[in-house]
Amino acid sequence: MRAHRNDFEFKEQAALFKWARNPIVLKKYPELKLLEGSMNGVHLSRLQAAKAKLAGLLKGSHDVTLPIARGDHIGLSIELKYGKNQPTKEQLDIAELLQAEGHQVAFCWSWDDARVVIEKYLEQENKRK
Repeated sequence: MRAHRNDFEFKEQAALFKWARNPIVLKKYPELKLLEGSMNGVHLSRLQAAKAKLAGLLKGSHDVTLPIARGDHIGLSIELKYGKNQPTKEQLDIAELLQAEGHQVAFCWSWDDARVVIEKYLEQENKRK
């Protein structure tokens, strides 16, 4: 059986959350308790997809968000990609809107790249206080 295209991105996202939920990492970065993952990459039945859309699931929303202010930003949004995959038009549109509202946005091609982005983000001072 062939793996779905998004299965690789799902595995990367799961690896990122395994790191982020590690007690040693949480001790260093307690803000990671607020790190949240999107369900956009999960394969849903037509009924489940319709219900998710009615409940507000946004096409193009990014995979990972951290609603913590650091530097000049009010939050961090990460879209995970895999291999040669590129961001969709919807993901780029969401990125533009988020940046206009004060978020830092990153597109990462591995969980480790995302980890580095998160660590650098959290190590900044909160200039918005």
